[in-house]
Amino acid sequence: MEPENKPLLSHHHRIKRSIIPPKLRAVWRKDYFPCLPARYVLAIMSCLGFVIVYALRVNLSVAIVEMDNSTATVHHSARVFDWSSSQTGWILSSFFYGYIFTQIPGGWLATRFGGKWVFGIGVVMTSVFTLLTPLAANHSVWLLVAVRVLEGFFEGVTFPAMHAIWGRWAPSPERSKLTTITYSGPSIGNIISFPLSAVLCQYGFDGGWPSVFYIFGALGIIWFILWILTASNSPSTHPRISLKEREYIESHLPPPQQELDIPWWPILTSPAAWAIIVANFCANWGFYTLLTCMPTYFEQALNLTLGGSSESIVMNGIFSAIPYTLFAIMVVLGGQTADFLRAKQLSTTIVRKGLTIAGFLFAATFLLLCGYFGTNTATAVTFLTLGVGLSALSQAGFNINHLDIAPRYAGILMGLANTAGTIPGIAGPQIAKLIAVTVSTSCCENGKVYSHPPFGIASS
Repeated sequence: MEPENKPLLSHHHRIKRSIIPPKLRAVWRKDYFPCLPARYVLAIMSCLGFVIVYALRVNLSVAIVEMDNSTATVHHSARVFDWSSSQTGWILSSFFYGYIFTQIPGGWLATRFGGKWVFGIGVVMTSVFTLLTPLAANHSVWLLVAVRVLEGFFEGVTFPAMHAIWGRWAPSPERSKLTTITYSGPSIGNIISFPLSAVLCQYGFDGGWPSVFYIFGALGIIWFILWILTASNSPSTHPRISLKEREYIESHLPPPQQELDIPWWPILTSPAAWAIIVANFCANWGFYTLLTCMPTYFEQALNLTLGGSSESIVMNGIFSAIPYTLFAIMVVLGGQTADFLRAKQLSTTIVRKGLTIAGFLFAATFLLLCGYFGTNTATAVTFLTLGVGLSALSQAGFNINHLDIAPRYAGILMGLANTAGTIPGIAGPQIAKLIAVTVSTSCCENGKVYSHPPFGIASS
C-alpha cells in the first residue's frame, strides 16, 4: 500500500510553484499531519477560518454595549461615546452593506483563479480592519461605519471562495461530511465570540472593549499564516498530498477545464439554482435576526442586563452562545447523516430536500414555542437552543446542493445565493422592529421572537 504522505509533485515542480523562501522549503514540504488526509486538513483549517470570520462579525454586537455611553455602566479607561440610536443602528448594519457587494465577485474570482488566496485575503483583511476598529471609533462614528463596511466587503468573498475550493476538493461520497466540518466554523465562532467578548469588555486590556478587537484581529492574522502554509487550490497543486488521495478525489469529480466559461444564463434560469437562493434567504432571515438580536432579547425579555453587573454581562454572553453549541454539533451530525443516507442508495435529491425541510420546520416550531411559552430563562434558552440547533440540519441540505448540481460553478452559485441571503441581515432586524408591538430595541421586545418568514411569526 502506498504511504499516505508520499509527495505527489516532483522536486522541480514544487520549487517552481512555491512562494516560500528557499531556507524554509525543507520545513514547508514536511507533512505536519501524517495520519490525516489533505482534504481533512483543509476542512479543519477552513473551519478555523470561519471561526475567525464569525468572531470578527459578531464581536461588535457585544462590545457596542460598553462602547455606547447610554448602555455602559461599568466604565473603564476606554472612551465611551454618545451615539444616538440611529447611529448605533448604522454601526451594526454597516457590515452588511459591504458584505452584499462582494459575494458574486468573490465567487467569480475563486472560480477563475482558485479560492485559496481569495479566501485567505478575505479573512486577513477583515482582521486588519478589525484591529483598526478602536482607532476608527475614537476618530468619528462615520469612520467606524466605513471600517465596518470594509470589513463586510472583504468578508463577503469567504463563503463563495470556500465553495469554489470544495468544488475542486470534495469527492462526492464525502461531500456532506467535509463541507459541514467547514461550515460548523460560524457557529463555533459564535460560541467563542459571545462570552469571550463579554469577558474582554469587563476585564480586557487597554480599557476593556478595545481588547475585543485586538484579540480577534490578531488571531485572524495568525490563522492566515497557517492557511497559506497548508491550503492549496486543488489536489493537483498540493505539494504534500499522496498520489492515492489525489486519485481518489479526482475520480469523484468532473474533469478539470483549463478555460472555464461561466454559463450565466443557464445558472440564472435554473429552477434548482433558484431553489437554493430562496432557501438561503429564508434560512438567513432567522439566523441573522437571532445572531444580531439574541443578546438584546436576553436583556429585555429575561433581564440578563448587558449594561449591568459584570456577572450579568458574562452570563448574557454565555446564554447567547448556548444555542450555537448545539448548532455546531448538529451541522457535523447532519453532514454525516446525509452521506450515510446517500451511501444507502437514497437519492441525493431526497436527502437534500428532506434535511432542508426538517431544519426549517424544527426552527419555526421551537421559535414559535419560545414566543408563546418562553417566559423564563430556562424555557427560553431551551426553546432557542432547540430551534437554532436543529435548524443546522438544513446546512446538509440546501447549503451543499451547489456542489451537487454544479461543482465547477459552486462558488458562483454560492455568491448568488449569499447575495440574496445577505438581504435579511439588513432588513430582518428592522422588520422585526416594525412588527414589535412596543419597540425599545431594534429587534426584540417583551419576549417576542421572530421566525422564518415562510413559517410565521412567534410572539408572546
